[in-house]
Amino acid sequence: MTLSLRKEQKMKTAITIVIMLAMWSFPLYVAANELPPPIPSQEQPEVLTRGPVHEAFAEPVNLQVQAGLVAPKPPPANIAEVAPAQRPAGEQFVLVPGYWSWDADRNDYIWVSACWRAAPPNMSWVPGYWSQTTGGWEWVAGFWTPAGIRDIEYLPAPPVLEDVQPLGPPPSEEQIWVPSCQYWYQDHYVRRTGYWLIAQPGWVWVPSHYIWTPRGYVFSPGHWDYSLERRGVLFAPVYFPRSVYVRAGFFFSPSIVIDIGILRLNLFTCPRYSHYYFGDYYDDVYLRIGIFPRFESERSHIWYDPIYVYDRWHNRRTEPRWEEHERHEYDIRRADRNLRPPRTYREMQTRQASMPEPQRGSIRMARPMTEVVASKTTMKFEHIDTKKQKKITAQATEVSRFRDQRNRLESPAISPKATQPITERKGTVTSPAENKQPLQPVKEQRKGTVTPPTERKEPVAPVKEQRKGTVTPSEEQSPVFVSPRDVRATKSEKVKISKPPIVGKQVSDKKEVGPPPDPAQERQQKGDNKEKDKGRDKNKAK
Repeated sequence: MTLSLRKEQKMKTAITIVIMLAMWSFPLYVAANELPPPIPSQEQPEVLTRGPVHEAFAEPVNLQVQAGLVAPKPPPANIAEVAPAQRPAGEQFVLVPGYWSWDADRNDYIWVSACWRAAPPNMSWVPGYWSQTTGGWEWVAGFWTPAGIRDIEYLPAPPVLEDVQPLGPPPSEEQIWVPSCQYWYQDHYVRRTGYWLIAQPGWVWVPSHYIWTPRGYVFSPGHWDYSLERRGVLFAPVYFPRSVYVRAGFFFSPSIVIDIGILRLNLFTCPRYSHYYFGDYYDDVYLRIGIFPRFESERSHIWYDPIYVYDRWHNRRTEPRWEEHERHEYDIRRADRNLRPPRTYREMQTRQASMPEPQRGSIRMARPMTEVVASKTTMKFEHIDTKKQKKITAQATEVSRFRDQRNRLESPAISPKATQPITERKGTVTSPAENKQPLQPVKEQRKGTVTPPTERKEPVAPVKEQRKGTVTPSEEQSPVFVSPRDVRATKSEKVKISKPPIVGKQVSDKKEVGPPPDPAQERQQKGDNKEKDKGRDKNKAK
């Protein structure tokens, strides 16, 4: 009897243990098989296949410096970027860090990713920045300056150029037009007339021009630059929700590369922002906010497009009707949305999945860096070890410090009341869908007049979506000139700066031919100025 009771008690204990184990394991089983919902797309970074081209990679040239782009709220703190594991082979390539850019479509900032850039030989990079004004935050463009210069010279406003276009056709098919320019010499401006230049394969001539800053105008001398396909690697811009970039320890390493060939087919210019744009900017609404097809520079003469001038010269030799073809391609994409390139990397992948394999390349705006390296194109790549990666990242930090130094030197002191963001003074920012007011084109500015500050500091309004099927002739949306706000400089003022971290090196590879010599018209300018001053002094003596 006692033995039977013991067996019964053991069985009950065993059953109890099994039941308890089952109860404890059930929550674990549920937790392992019930995954949390995916993170909403609004909280994830969005890789874009449209947006501004990094200013150090390519910039249009303003022939008449005008009011810049003004954002209604301050940019976030810069994102910490880590150099990609692969880089183009060659000492001429440097990593130029990214920066924030205002996007009117999103009514928010997007991140312009860092780029691998073959820096122009013997030139240093001075990065752009956002400057506080009484109307918001205005972009001050970056520029290339001769290497070795340790100061920046700020000048009064140069005279308006009246004759920037050529008087007739080129003397030969091998020549391109370089517009006139004003040079500062012995406390006054001296005009250099335009001239015809023999174009060079693989090299783009960037003419002399001025960059507006709040302190004064800065002269950027003409120089040879690499053709677009030889400049390096351009990474896709990214939209980061605030919840992403404010995380402690967050960093970003760009990995999606823009296809330069497809970019060329969908390239636009925003002269007021001193930036190129690429992708789908075919709606008429973008004409009204100042983003134009690149061939418009040949009609308006407000800015000069060195990339377009080079491409036209390079392609006309084999395709005489190249310029006509460019305009035709723009018109058909403008009229048919289905022919336009995708706006995001995700959209591109979705559209490619439903297309036959041979047609997918027509909309391949971008692809991963790993695919670019594996494709073994004309550009060679090399792996970066951890030590070099840290060194490159440290150099990017120096570029950010250099940018901040320039901001402090040039930006005027703004009262606390004046620096209050527009979003705080006027309520919430209107989203594109809620914006009921139509975008008004900027009133045309008569040469020589000065626009009051209240007319020049309007922030860029959110873009209202264009109705499908409406096509407005581009002639009705001609680029207009808007005078920039005044500068503090009334005479030449030189200010010492730190050594720029990014300097273009002369190519040491024997296979790589260096840039051509500067045009004689540029080298002789200083001597011509001296002769003019001697003549002016003689006249005064008489």
